[in-house]
Amino acid sequence: MKNNFLIIILVVLFSNQLSYGQKNESAEFNSGDLIGVWYSKYNREGDNLIFEKRKATDHKYGLRVEILKNGEFYNRYSAPCGNDTRLRTHNYKGKWSLNESEWVLTTTEPINLKGKIYKIVELQADKLILAEIKTE
Repeated sequence: MKNNFLIIILVVLFSNQLSYGQKNESAEFNSGDLIGVWYSKYNREGDNLIFEKRKATDHKYGLRVEILKNGEFYNRYSAPCGNDTRLRTHNYKGKWSLNESEWVLTTTEPINLKGKIYKIVELQADKLILAEIKTE
């Protein structure tokens, strides 16, 4: 009787762990959610780039990335004052492509002034998290 009870507990515990593992591995993205205007969100956790999609017409300063359906890509940075003009302000235009099997986004212009290849960590209708794939 004790052995049966122990087996049942182990099966329940193992199945819970297995279901959590499947949940993490089956993250599916909708590539259509990538299209739009994304605003950078300050991130204190790691090196990932976090963006939010805004639908309001309010002007927002900082990094803005536009991903268009036709394959065009815009990377813009603006500031309310001229203090960071020489260092950071920019208005790049380029192209983007997406490897949907590995969810790797490639741009012809860098997003964070360094990299051009990014792994999509999370993609929702209003949230985008990118991890730079470093190439040297």
